[in-house]
Amino acid sequence: MIARCMRCGRILKSEPWAGMGIGSTCAAKLGITPPRAPRVSVSKGQEEKSKRQKGGISMGRGVFDLSLQRGIDGMPIVNVPHAIVRHSPDGFEWGYSGSGPAELALNILSVMVGTEKAQKDGLYQQFKRDFISGMSYEGGEIKASDIEKWLRERGLL
Repeated sequence: MIARCMRCGRILKSEPWAGMGIGSTCAAKLGITPPRAPRVSVSKGQEEKSKRQKGGISMGRGVFDLSLQRGIDGMPIVNVPHAIVRHSPDGFEWGYSGSGPAELALNILSVMVGTEKAQKDGLYQQFKRDFISGMSYEGGEIKASDIEKWLRERGLL
């Protein structure tokens, strides 16, 4: 399968951009930096704990609130990579309770707490209902502090 930029649709030829689902030019416009390769001396648990302590969506060097926007063509622009394709190979969506919003919720929580925890007991589906389904078509912003509060209430932070 050919990797395409989720923002502009161009073919992605290089890693790590193809793995993130966004091209370097589009990523720069959104303030996204490529993830660094994990250090061998840091365990996965320590790396996830470090991300949580910083707060927000963490990719590479940046930690930031979640931004959901529409491009000129109406296509979703989100500052989280489409790394897990489970429900919607066509990409992310919001504003209703379907496969695109489920995919977005799963990918957000996977970045925040890891894929295993995001899937446990349908956590990402509840996140979808609480944050993603009610978002207006135009999009908006979800504060990292709101996501962290939601996760704390469920004993995950």
